[in-house]
Amino acid sequence: MDEVDKKYKEVVDSVNTTVSKNLEKLLEARGLSQRQFCQKMAEEKISVTRSYFNKILREPKYISAAFLLSCCDFFGITLQNLVSEDFNASEYIRNDTREHKDYLNIQAILKNCRDKAKDASEERQEEEEFENEQAILQWKKFENGNLITDPSNTMFKGYLQNYYCYFYPTDSAQNKDDGKMVKGILQLKAEKNYCKATLKIDTNIVDEFGNTNYKLYEGVASISPAVSSVNCIMYSEDICEFCFIMFRFFKINYGKQNCRIAEALSSSSSNEDRRPTVLRMLLSQEPLAEQDLKAVAPSLFLNYSTIAISEEKLKEIGKVSEDYNNIINEITGSSNSCKMHFLKETMVFNMAEKYIKKKEDIYSFLMLLRSESYAYRYNKVSKKADDIMRKILLSRGYYKNKN
Repeated sequence: MDEVDKKYKEVVDSVNTTVSKNLEKLLEARGLSQRQFCQKMAEEKISVTRSYFNKILREPKYISAAFLLSCCDFFGITLQNLVSEDFNASEYIRNDTREHKDYLNIQAILKNCRDKAKDASEERQEEEEFENEQAILQWKKFENGNLITDPSNTMFKGYLQNYYCYFYPTDSAQNKDDGKMVKGILQLKAEKNYCKATLKIDTNIVDEFGNTNYKLYEGVASISPAVSSVNCIMYSEDICEFCFIMFRFFKINYGKQNCRIAEALSSSSSNEDRRPTVLRMLLSQEPLAEQDLKAVAPSLFLNYSTIAISEEKLKEIGKVSEDYNNIINEITGSSNSCKMHFLKETMVFNMAEKYIKKKEDIYSFLMLLRSESYAYRYNKVSKKADDIMRKILLSRGYYKNKN
């Protein structure tokens, strides 16, 4: 601390200590306890907690200007007198407002604050409305290309509602638990002349006050009859992240959409090294019980028509029932089944390092393995995948009174 700062601190400490002592003298002269003073102060001037006032009396390091001036007004004294070392509290047993003019007009100050907050709120609202109008205008450009954005269009019938969302975590550490599922709400609703899409995700994280933290994405939804899809483009201001959701569309004449498997594109939820991530999301008109969610959860795997499974897992499934066992025996005895190897890339890389010196040559070897591995070059949600999931949920009592 330099000499200037040192002198400033000495002056501040001296003045605050004097004010603290004079306030104690005033309380004694008026016959007020700390509790009574705080109550009356809150009624007449500004709200002061007893702990804050007690701290000022014991450790007068920080005294705000608003508190200092409010004390002057409360006791009817000048600021010059309150900071004086020759202060005589007995002269101020009564507050003679005719002789003392208040430093602070609390009501005027509060009104000014409310007016500023109102102006700021109206300004923000105007800015948001302008931004929304601009976004709608940009979105409307696509309507000439048969992209439907107006929620009053008959194509949106049956789609404007809340959907319960379920998907596997995108954090690798959490994804190891097969029973762990992320849940949320996707809302599609008419907002003026466009369809607003809002996705609210429960992060399962609680803050210090016990409140659940949610991820919130807002944006627009459209329908493309040409490719039979509902498309949601959303953005989260809090985490600066986009989220894209697309699911299969068909024209609904009556009722509401029951359920769908959607493809979603966003960023992984890992705290570090966040990466673009593709996943499947289950959308349901009704909330699903845990046991029912478990029954349809495999539909969220990024799988394909050919099922790759280890012999060990096949045997485990065969133990479930005699019928299952008969099916498994026929599968394993079929000429169509073959032995498969499931390889972790890190394991292969570590092994390859023993024989190949250059990393780029190891990468070439990994690419060769991948080129000969069984994998599709894309992932799509087929009508069959949607139908199977829906039939399972219908068999478990869902959507009975809804078409």
